[in-house]
Amino acid sequence: MGPDGVGAFRPLIIKSIHRKRLPVKEVRAGQSSSFALKKIKRGEIRKGMVLVSPKSEPKGVWEFESEIRVLHHPTTISVKYQAMVHTGSIRQTASILSMSVQHMRTGDKAICRFRFIKNPEYIREGSRMVFREGRTKAVGNIIRVFPDAPAPYRGNRRDKMKPKYNARRRIKSYNDRHDTEPAMSETTSELSVTSNNSAANT
Repeated sequence: MGPDGVGAFRPLIIKSIHRKRLPVKEVRAGQSSSFALKKIKRGEIRKGMVLVSPKSEPKGVWEFESEIRVLHHPTTISVKYQAMVHTGSIRQTASILSMSVQHMRTGDKAICRFRFIKNPEYIREGSRMVFREGRTKAVGNIIRVFPDAPAPYRGNRRDKMKPKYNARRRIKSYNDRHDTEPAMSETTSELSVTSNNSAANT
């Protein structure tokens, strides 16, 4: 079952299979059924995961290439554009890394390289896909996958724990320190003048 957050698959044990609310011993590809999985928590399963044979050597991919046609878009589509990708049971936002053309408008066709934003997915070449965001709609076919593409860098955890630099606080502390010093000097001068006057009277 997989892929998980890093694109790996894990073996599991199926306790029972139900199809149309009846217990069965096996199901075939394309049939809808329910599986009772052993030693698997509900939080470990997400939409888009698949059950495949280990003989197929499955891999989760971050990037893939697709030939798409834009059915409708109000303006233009270019690199770094993000939208929701639908292919099979997968529903995830993807970003365009590169395009065979500079821009795409309604009716245009191009080969684009996509990258999933959150998790790697199990996709196969030749699968149909829908690319949409709001009123934007595009359809296409996945022509190539890149199983060796690295995972996106999301920063170091220690960097996130560092306190942020607060310039306003630094300026305020500087002003407080700057206002305090002249007041202390004026008080010192008044004390010195008073002491000099008292010495002259004596």
